[in-house]
Amino acid sequence: MGVSARRISDDSLWGDDPENDSPALSPDSLLEGLTPPQRAAVVQRGGPLLVVAGAGSGKTRVLTRRIAHILATGDARPFEIMAITFTNKAADEMRHRVVDLVGEDAKNMWVSTFHSACLRMLRSHADVLGYERGFTIYDAGDAETAVDRIMKELNMDTKRISPRSVHSAISAAKNEMLSAARYRDSGHGDDPNHRRIAEIYALYEQRLKLANAMDFDDLLLNAVAMMRADADVLASYQRRFQYLLVDEFQDTNGVQNELVMMLAAQHRNLCVVGDSDQSIYRFRAADVRNILQFEQRFPDADVVLLEQNFRSTQTILDAANAVIAKNPSRHAKNLFTDKGFGDKIRLYRAGDEYDEGRWVATELRRARNDLGLSWNDMAVFYRTNAQSRVLEEEMLRAGVPYRVISGMRFYDRKEIKTALAYARLIVNPRDEASARRVINEPKRGVGEAAQAKLGVYAAEHGISFAESVNFAQAAGLTAKALQGADTFAFMMEQLRAMANDLSPREMIDAIVRDTGMGAALRAENSDEAFSRLENLGELASAAAQYETLMEFVERMALVADSDQLDGGAGAISMMTMHVAKGLEFPMVVITGLEETIFPHKRALADEAELEEERRLCYVGLTRAMKHLVLTQAWSRTMWGQRTDAIPSRFLAEIPPELMDDLSKTVPVRRAIFRDEDEGFVGRSSEFAQGRAFGSGAAPPVRSTGAENLNLSVGDRVVHDRYGFGTVTKTAGSGSGARATVNFDSHGPKQLMLAMTPLRRA
Repeated sequence: MGVSARRISDDSLWGDDPENDSPALSPDSLLEGLTPPQRAAVVQRGGPLLVVAGAGSGKTRVLTRRIAHILATGDARPFEIMAITFTNKAADEMRHRVVDLVGEDAKNMWVSTFHSACLRMLRSHADVLGYERGFTIYDAGDAETAVDRIMKELNMDTKRISPRSVHSAISAAKNEMLSAARYRDSGHGDDPNHRRIAEIYALYEQRLKLANAMDFDDLLLNAVAMMRADADVLASYQRRFQYLLVDEFQDTNGVQNELVMMLAAQHRNLCVVGDSDQSIYRFRAADVRNILQFEQRFPDADVVLLEQNFRSTQTILDAANAVIAKNPSRHAKNLFTDKGFGDKIRLYRAGDEYDEGRWVATELRRARNDLGLSWNDMAVFYRTNAQSRVLEEEMLRAGVPYRVISGMRFYDRKEIKTALAYARLIVNPRDEASARRVINEPKRGVGEAAQAKLGVYAAEHGISFAESVNFAQAAGLTAKALQGADTFAFMMEQLRAMANDLSPREMIDAIVRDTGMGAALRAENSDEAFSRLENLGELASAAAQYETLMEFVERMALVADSDQLDGGAGAISMMTMHVAKGLEFPMVVITGLEETIFPHKRALADEAELEEERRLCYVGLTRAMKHLVLTQAWSRTMWGQRTDAIPSRFLAEIPPELMDDLSKTVPVRRAIFRDEDEGFVGRSSEFAQGRAFGSGAAPPVRSTGAENLNLSVGDRVVHDRYGFGTVTKTAGSGSGARATVNFDSHGPKQLMLAMTPLRRA
């Protein structure tokens, strides 16, 4: 990414081969323009390879050239290569690049995401686990709905423990390869919540199997289970894939790592590419140890370090290097570039979040006018989605066009999910989640009471909810509901018959027409309704790219958030730093660099979480190509309360000579400080409402005084909430002083002393 070398799809790459209708690829040509480490990664053969690819070091280029080189040297044929990455967008880019290099034959490779690869294997061999070929994939919403239904059947209070948190616990268990039984046994016997979640997990798995459905986690888990259950299936894939390449290996979880190890066990031609410094998905069960311990698992592995960055200026890289160097768990490296030092990093210290938003909007306009950047050259990052509200308000006020990435996706809109549910139910007649979504959409009189009766009948007779619709009279539905259920059952039968003859696009048109969706929206006769009809037309256009309805349904189930990003839009991009992973922009603004915001408050008492926050900062910094802007606020409203803020430790870790601190050169409008809960008071009450401080000057920060205790390791202290404890570690000084305290009743906590009600015991 970011490599400005010539394309290598011209005639100079091909040698003459009169014996073959297809041109023969010249292996040496594939090495042109590569750095020595990149070349080493491309030509390596004979065993495991770890490519430690720093941010912007051209890893996609290395991967695609390596694949092309393997093909050009005849070491493998296209169908003997599997390349795995994490997003559809990255997989499509890799596939297209290789096709450009070696021709159409490269389409016989497996280049896909983990989930797509597992789905492909399961479609062929799911019967090993007792599934039918047309099984449905439940997304997170379907899964949470199923969990919610089970909890209500068990008379559990869904307000005390939410279905989302229960599903999250089940998902985490699956990522650790724990079955419902093993999850039950892994908990403490006296933990009632753990026992109830284990019970829900077991019922949830039964419902999925009955509905011939799998959730996202199952795609990975069941692929591993399938190959463990059938040695012949495993052996066939091991023989087939002589070369296995995995991108973004630092983001793999336990199941994905196990899958990779199983597939590579025979040939051992495993190449993993990644960067421990960019492992930021711990909350999704990503385990950075997979890449950090790769050399322990393969002592004979070759290791190639890619440190030359082709994206950013040296100033930006020096800042990123300085921040990430504070993390102990990493592959040591130091990014460098030949692009020169470039501009200094611009730092603005705002009075509050409104001042921050106004200044950012002004800065973006300045960049457009003075630097000649277009709107889509610029991006604004923040740590949490909640920060976007004020930023959006100020963008609107300043007339700066913007789009929020990972807002409501096209495929999350109600009408789209409804149409896709119909399509899924056509492919899989046992799909409970889809049947429940559409049985009364549009309204047919099959309300909640009727659906409850169908659910009871299904449970009593051991059939799926979707199948119970065919027994509506036996289930005891009243006349109106019975008529609606019969209409629905007949309609689905007709649609399934049509699917044999119609294309996916024609089937979407038929669904909109024959289910009554289109008529209901037209009858509504509103701008919103017509917009929804246009969305359904766009869905039909999307379906036109596929040969079968099953293929279309599968692809829609695997669409990722980042796939919606359109680089051609004339607007700045606003997103969290997690979403920014893998992207790059000529100018990046990172906002909210304050303790408890970034790093997040959860990380202040957990060393592993703090390391991940620092990696996230590193990722954010290295998205910038030429211009980097950082902001912090001295005061911010959180959970309805205005609180004083302390600058992020990450700012202190960046060498000051790399930054232009704009706060030093602007006029200062001082606020009057008083100790009452009202907080800061400006020359008017405006600041108390979050509207003053146009200067960026630093108002006094309220402190607990604990930073002045001069604590040492071994000192006994007392906290207003945690009680007595012993200091085990200290760091920093002044307002940045920190301490780790092992509390007698609450264990170790990492504390920012100026914000902590702490005193000597």
